[in-house]
Amino acid sequence: MTGRINDSEVAEMSEIIRFVRAILNLLGNLGQPIGVLLQPLLTVAMLLFLYAGWHVRDEGGLLAGLRVAFVDTRAFQADRLHELETAILQRELHQSAVTDKLIDQFMTALLQRAPFAARVRLGVVHNGITGLTGTALLRVDITNGVASAGHAAGTFTVNQPLSEWNDFLPTLLAGKCAFQRYGDDLSVTLRARLVALGAGSFLACPVIDIEGRVLGAAVVTWDERDPPPIGEDLRSLMEFARSICVQIAAALDLRGRLPSPLGLRAAG
Repeated sequence: MTGRINDSEVAEMSEIIRFVRAILNLLGNLGQPIGVLLQPLLTVAMLLFLYAGWHVRDEGGLLAGLRVAFVDTRAFQADRLHELETAILQRELHQSAVTDKLIDQFMTALLQRAPFAARVRLGVVHNGITGLTGTALLRVDITNGVASAGHAAGTFTVNQPLSEWNDFLPTLLAGKCAFQRYGDDLSVTLRARLVALGAGSFLACPVIDIEGRVLGAAVVTWDERDPPPIGEDLRSLMEFARSICVQIAAALDLRGRLPSPLGLRAAG
C-alpha cells in the first residue's frame, strides 16, 4: 500500500542522513589510508538509503518500511504465507472430514427409512474436464456411500461423464425423484452400473442448493432379489429422500470446496 511520509518520519530520516554524514566525515579525518574507502562506503550507504526509502514508500510509513526492508524480509513473508496456507489446508481437511461424517449420517437415515435397500450413494456434479472446444464438460464423482448389513457401498468412481445419468437427469432437473428398474429401457452404461452393484432397481433424488443448482443426487439401490417399495410407500420414501437431500445440499455448501460452479439448474 502506498502512502505519504509524514513530518515526523521526514525528521527521523534527516537525523539518519546526518548521522551517516558525520560518520563519513569522521572517517575522512582519519587520514588518507581510510580516505580511499570513502567512495565505496558512500556507495553502500546510498544504496541502503535508497533500499530503505523504497520500502518506506511502499509501506506508507517509516517504521513499517524499515521493518520490511531489514527484518520482515520477502523470504520471511514467504515462510509466513506458506504457514498460513498449511493452516488453511488443515482447516479445510478438518471441515471436509466433519461434513463427510454429517453427510453419511443423513444418508444412513435415508437407508434406514428405505425398506430392504442395499445402499445409498451420493454423486456430486462438477466441471471436471474441458473439451477440445474449450467448453467445460460436466462430470460426476461418487463421494459418499453407506450400505446395509451384508452389503458394500461400492466403488467411489470419479470424473464419470454426466451422460451416464441421461436416463433420469431430466427428472432430477425437474426437482423430482426418479425410480427405475433394471428391466426398464435403460442405457447400456447404466445397466452395467446396476449389474456391478448387484442392483435391480434404484431411486435417484436431486440434491439442490438454495440457489436452485443441482449439485448431484442421492441414489438408493435395491438388490434384484429384494422388492423396492411401491405405491404410497414409494411416494412417502421420495418425500423423505427430498428432505434428506436438502440437508445434504447444506452440508456440501458448508464443505465449500466443490470443484467449480455448476451449470445445472432445477426447473422452477
